[in-house]
Amino acid sequence: MVYKRGSLKAILLAGLCISLAACSGGGGGKPSGAGEEKPAVKEEAASPFGKFGETVTIRYGKASSVDVRLPSGESQENNEYSRFIENELNVKFEHIWQTADGDPYKQKIDLVIASGDIPDVMVVNEAQLKLLVDSDLIADLTDVYDKNISPELRDVFESTKNLSLASATFDGKLMAVPNSAPGADAKNVLFIRKDWLDELNLPEPKTLSDIEEVAKAFMDRDPGGNGKNNTIGLMGQQDIVNVGNSIFGFDTIFSYFDAYPEMWIQTASGEVEYGSIQPEVKTALARLKEMYSKGLIFKEFVAETASSGREKVINGKAGMFFGPFWMSGWMLSDSVRLNPKAEWLPLAVPLDDNGKYKTHTMSPTSSYLVISKKFHKPEAIIRVLNHEYILDQTRGEGFYKDQNVPYNRVNLPLGHMMAPFDEKEVAIGRVDEVIAGTKDYDSLLVHEKLMYDRVMYDRENPKKDVIAWSSMISASVFREITKNNTVLVSGVFYGKTPTMARKWVNLKKLEDETFVQIIMGSKPLDAFDQFVADWKRLGGDEVTGEVREAVK
Repeated sequence: MVYKRGSLKAILLAGLCISLAACSGGGGGKPSGAGEEKPAVKEEAASPFGKFGETVTIRYGKASSVDVRLPSGESQENNEYSRFIENELNVKFEHIWQTADGDPYKQKIDLVIASGDIPDVMVVNEAQLKLLVDSDLIADLTDVYDKNISPELRDVFESTKNLSLASATFDGKLMAVPNSAPGADAKNVLFIRKDWLDELNLPEPKTLSDIEEVAKAFMDRDPGGNGKNNTIGLMGQQDIVNVGNSIFGFDTIFSYFDAYPEMWIQTASGEVEYGSIQPEVKTALARLKEMYSKGLIFKEFVAETASSGREKVINGKAGMFFGPFWMSGWMLSDSVRLNPKAEWLPLAVPLDDNGKYKTHTMSPTSSYLVISKKFHKPEAIIRVLNHEYILDQTRGEGFYKDQNVPYNRVNLPLGHMMAPFDEKEVAIGRVDEVIAGTKDYDSLLVHEKLMYDRVMYDRENPKKDVIAWSSMISASVFREITKNNTVLVSGVFYGKTPTMARKWVNLKKLEDETFVQIIMGSKPLDAFDQFVADWKRLGGDEVTGEVREAVK
């Protein structure tokens, strides 16, 4: 594994030492502020944590968060985290604007780009990054990144097989620092009402046929007390596949058949192809069509969203659904608050004939930190990110320690998400080592300690604290997806091509409508073949050629 967690605290201590005279070689070991004039700080150009000799001011725009939760008098602009980084790097931060996250922030960025007057640093989406590159407004970070990135943060990007950096690279030049999100979000497992299984004396499902049998039993025998045929066997929603965060989707049923729609994959022949037009997808659609015709899939799934489906889960209408690990905190915790007898079990199923659980990964990157060409010290921003990563991984241990203020990334000056792709899987492995007694509790990072504390909170009565219980369920998911029988399939391309910008909306609409119509029976299975021909003719072949060139 690339990510060197054992060296994290050493790097933090090294960064802290830079500001001390004893470490920098001057001042006789006295701490700063000891009542005498400070010696001039020598800039350590080669150090990823090196302090600048002259104050660097970073003007930036940022999305505000409703979840700030800082002590009175503190703010996202000025708090212990920002002051720590200012002290360590001699870098000051100046907010030139701040707007609400989501659509308001996106609209603000669009206006800023149109004006040509961008701040020193800001976070943008993929389309905005391309516009900034085309407008020649942002800096080439190739050399700055290479000379200033910390070893730990470099390992983060390498953990994504460099897909993150590749998505921010144009004509061989790194034009932004991409974010990196944990890949566990994309790995869907089956969440099932274990109390319903026990009531009906049913075993845990392993195969797809088992899942079908359980769905039928839930509907026919009504353990939810909703009335016969009113209990949902397998939940679904209109977005049947989502490579990023699939809630109630059928991604895992597709992957059972070695089908990976919405992904650019490398086929057995070695060629790059679009997963949605492969013959395995037709096989998966045939099975989903059959399941729907038997009533095993929620009959009105095409009208459902993640939010409306969530209400059905919470209210005991649904017995099974596919989703990522964070379902435990987003909806299952509310389910057990409403019905403390509800027991949810995550399972990495269905298993294929060889006992393998197959799932896909996602793009680790969804946003990009860009630096203006006019900013004179781009290395300062890279070094700020180095410090923020250390703070984020240790969850700001020691900050606001006596004020019961939880750590929150949004309170860091830049707040850019940078996490190893395998962060969750590694964390549960380390936690389980402590549970087994082979490692010490103090060897855990702070977020791993939090996972351990919640998992071990009250093993006799786990629902005593629903937040702790939801963490325990998430930990069970991490254990499931790290089993030796897990097969991960990654895409070879997650970006956008020029033709995609013009034609992808219509191609995607054609795909979505055809798949749903086949599943629901309004179109025959062979409509898939016509879809493939139409997709290729309407621009798909052109896009495929561009993707193949990009991958090369």
